[in-house]
Amino acid sequence: MRRSTLVVTLLLSCAPLPATAACTGPPYDLARRFVGTWSEHTVTTEGEVFVGTLRATMEADGCGFSQRFTTAEGELLFVSFGHVDDESAEWRETFVFVHGRVAHYRWVPERSEVIMYDASAAPGKLRRLRITDLGPDSYDVVEEHSTDGGSTWNEVELTRTRRLPESES
Repeated sequence: MRRSTLVVTLLLSCAPLPATAACTGPPYDLARRFVGTWSEHTVTTEGEVFVGTLRATMEADGCGFSQRFTTAEGELLFVSFGHVDDESAEWRETFVFVHGRVAHYRWVPERSEVIMYDASAAPGKLRRLRITDLGPDSYDVVEEHSTDGGSTWNEVELTRTRRLPESES
């Protein structure tokens, strides 16, 4: 193969594909609700404490979802990437934390909430994030643990999340 043909072939294979309607519908609409820049606040008995900023974007022509969380001190804590699983049509999201921990979640819409089940939790120690009070500009995340196979759940932490205006993003 001539060198110029090889270069053209490589360039064409790297060219972006045209946008398609393949990544549309309810599973993708679910993730799009969270796109934006958000301030996160842990809710305590004394009030709310700012813990950081979350930036969420759709990637790969709307087929992927990514998040980047920066602490109140300006340090990166985690990045994540999600996609719709072909078999279950559920979102799967993998979080990579700066200290090396990796967590895998699956999103399940239930009534007016979204439940994110931690697929990487240790056996007998289930963990989930329950997203509640979903509005266009805010939502709450309730971290819950279960030690009885999911029969009962105990609240560990409540985080209030608010969309930041574009001018603050």
